[in-house]
Amino acid sequence: MPLFSSNKNSYDVMFQKIYETYWNRMFAMVSRKVKDRDDVFDILQNIFFHLWNYRKSLSEQNAESVIIKTCIQEISNFSVQQKKIPYTIEVADLHLSDDSSDRLQAILEEEKELELLRINIELLPATRKKIFTMNKFEGMTQETIANNLNLSSKAVKKQISKAMLFLREHQNHS
Repeated sequence: MPLFSSNKNSYDVMFQKIYETYWNRMFAMVSRKVKDRDDVFDILQNIFFHLWNYRKSLSEQNAESVIIKTCIQEISNFSVQQKKIPYTIEVADLHLSDDSSDRLQAILEEEKELELLRINIELLPATRKKIFTMNKFEGMTQETIANNLNLSSKAVKKQISKAMLFLREHQNHS
């Protein structure tokens, strides 16, 4: 049974199939990045709200890609909102008997690096960015990307290599 019916008036059925097909993967993806269960459910609710708003543009061909991108976007939005919440205790004021302060500092530095990486990915040319995200974030093989975009495997490999080189250079210089 196909994920989508040819009947455009069956959005409820389509949405139910999306929920049944992708719920576990979406939950796993979000819960890997967000530890608080309530926050995970809030993010998932935002994802499904977004998907419902854009249901008319979903198709069997783009559904998985749109769902993954929406998950990444909502996790990112959540992270940005969390950073806007003021901390009541400064990291420098923490007096812990173990290495928790060092681990917290390392986590904060890693979050800064990840944000810089996200910004640098946005600087990539559109095609290179698309190929890079398909490979690194969506887990598509280079061969699959080549087939989907009607490119040679060598061209896809070259674009990914150029993207990696660009990101390494910009991460080190920023």
